[in-house]
Amino acid sequence: MNIIIKETNAPETLSIIDPKTGVDYITDFIGNTGALDRDFEWDDDRGAYVCSQETYDWWEQVVSDNQALEDRIHTLAQEHGLDAVYEAIADAGYVDLEDHAVNVAQVLDEVFGQE
Repeated sequence: MNIIIKETNAPETLSIIDPKTGVDYITDFIGNTGALDRDFEWDDDRGAYVCSQETYDWWEQVVSDNQALEDRIHTLAQEHGLDAVYEAIADAGYVDLEDHAVNVAQVLDEVFGQE
């Protein structure tokens, strides 16, 4: 996802790759939260989304944390089976998006051991 930082016009990108398929699903990841309409503005002329530095920084951290989690889930599923991994994840409960990856990782640590 191409992004322009509003304050500096600096180009940035965000990406989250499904390790199983290789598909970048960043637009769905952010869009499913409603943030594409709320925090980003599409600029046709530049072919990119525009957002504040603060918004970009927040999303960059969330995306990075969730990419690491997706990679870990993929690895654990290969070792222990998908059902076992998702059974553990179901016990993680619900938290705010910025805390989701850490919350799930803690549960995975308890069930499968730390990375």
